[in-house]
This record gives sequence, structure tokens and C-alpha cells, in this order.
Amino acid sequence: MITSYAITMIEITLVTMTVADNQPLEGTQPLTMQGDLAEQMVAGIDKFLMRQIDEVKSQREARWNRDFSSIDNYVKSVEPNRQKLKKIIGAVDPREKPVMQLLATTSQPALIGESERFKIIAVRWNVLRGVDAEGLLLEPKEKPLANVIALPDCDWTPEMLVGLAEGVPKSSQFAKILAESGCRVLVPMLLDRSDEFSGIPEVRMVNQPHREFIYRASYELGRNIMGYEVQKVLSGVDWFLNEDDSLSIGVIGYGEGGLIAFYSSAIDIRIDLTCVSGYFQPRENLWREPIYRNIWSLLYEFGDAEIASLIAPRKLIIEHCNFP
Repeated sequence: MITSYAITMIEITLVTMTVADNQPLEGTQPLTMQGDLAEQMVAGIDKFLMRQIDEVKSQREARWNRDFSSIDNYVKSVEPNRQKLKKIIGAVDPREKPVMQLLATTSQPALIGESERFKIIAVRWNVLRGVDAEGLLLEPKEKPLANVIALPDCDWTPEMLVGLAEGVPKSSQFAKILAESGCRVLVPMLLDRSDEFSGIPEVRMVNQPHREFIYRASYELGRNIMGYEVQKVLSGVDWFLNEDDSLSIGVIGYGEGGLIAFYSSAIDIRIDLTCVSGYFQPRENLWREPIYRNIWSLLYEFGDAEIASLIAPRKLIIEHCNFP
């Protein structure tokens, strides 16, 4: 049974708590801000993050220790930065020895086109465990002068880049132009920006671009859609060198393909020449770009200029043009 003493103590406690509730805690003061507090908080966060972006840009040089005393010393001095870029884009898994397979069926042969100077062959090659690449191989009929990996924008198919499908002007079909000039050209297929296959039809489809769909899953594992596609390019480099290591190797890309060509050359010094079209600019506004280009901690150490410095002293050609 509750006694009168217990009731009195409860009343005293409640009164004390009420008085205490009206007093600010030590080291604090009452919140007196007016208006939409959530909106003000978001604006404050935005201001803080923009300030952080400006600060890391000014601190970036301290994360590099370039040695310009010789070419060899320079390449060695930027190797830690090269390994850092390789890690943050997720291009860290060991590649398998590539085997170039003909991609054919009983109704569709692997040879899908031919000109006086080269053949166009549908191919597939292994990259990582569980990851293959597909594309077109443009094989010259005479001994090739060089090996080139040509990367279209991700919304272009390899067939468009070699003139077998409509959608790309003849002057922009650089894979075909290189093959006509005597190069052996490998054209990988990149994941596109459509959302046709994003989801499970029996459950739910989403409007995420295919690149974002893969990005969101791989990001949690320390990987990235860019890293996977760089690995496909480097696997192509592996195959070229296995076939004939006496030929120079180049990579060329436009749009999203330019990004992949750029990063591939930055992390692999076996690539002799790089051409980047439609992708080179300051990256401080990366947060405005599609989320599938997001790379954790990129701006602490890298902008496009810093990535270009990883390609030096090898040849880098940058074509300024509109992004697709």
C-alpha cells in the first residue's frame, strides 16, 4: 500500500523535475532561432561542405612528393599516389590471364563485318573471377602497327563506333579510323545509362541508370563501376602484350569512355599513349555530376590535373569538346 510519505516524495520529485526542465544545462543556452530550423541546418551543412572542398584543394599538393630530378625518379615518386588512386576506384582485385574468345552462335558467326583492310570480330574475354568483358576486335589483314583500346561513350555501342550501327557520325567513328590506319583495335562494351534492366520484373523495377545500379552495390564493397571497367581495359592490355609485346599500346575514349581511358592510363604505365575526349575539367563540382562518378576521398589527393600527372611523362592528348 502506498503511504502518504511516498506520495509526498513523488510530488516533491515531480515539482523538482519541472523546475529543472526550465533551466538550461550547464554550458548550454536556450534555442532561440526562428524560422525553418531544418532548412537552416541543411544550409549550414552545405556551407560547411563547400568550405571543406575549397580547403582540401589547397592542401592537395602536400600529399604529393614529386621528384623531378629524372624521369625514373619522377615515376617512382608518384607511385604511392598511383596506388592510392587504384585503391579508391576499386581496381584492386587480381586479374585472370585473359583468353580472347570468339562470341558466336549457330545463327550468328563471330565475324560480323569486314573491309579491305580489317575484320570485325565479336569477342569476349575474362577479366576477374566472375567478371567478363565483351566487345569488338578490329583485326588488320596485315601486321598491325600498334594496339589500341577504343572506348566509346557508355551510351554508344561498339557497333556504333565501328560504323555497323547508326548513331555516330563517320568523323567520330575513331575505332574504325584507327583500324583503317593499320592498328589492331579492341572496343569494349561499357555499361550504359538507361534503366531498362534496373530491378527485378517480378518484384520491382527502379529508374536508376544501370551505372548507378552497379555503383550502389559495389560502393559498399570498396569497389566502383569505374574500377570494374578500368580492369576490363587493363585485361585488354594484358592480352595485347601476351600476343605481341613489341607493339605500342594506346587507349582512346570519348565521354564516359574518356574517363575510363584517363583512369586506366593513370594506374598502368604500360600504356604508351592516351587520348581523352570530352572529359577533363576541375572536379571540385563532382557533387553535381551523376552519383556513379563519385569516388570516396578523391578530392583530398586528386583533381584531373593530378591524375594527368600520373600519366606523365607518357603522351597524353586531351581534346576539348562537349560531353555527350
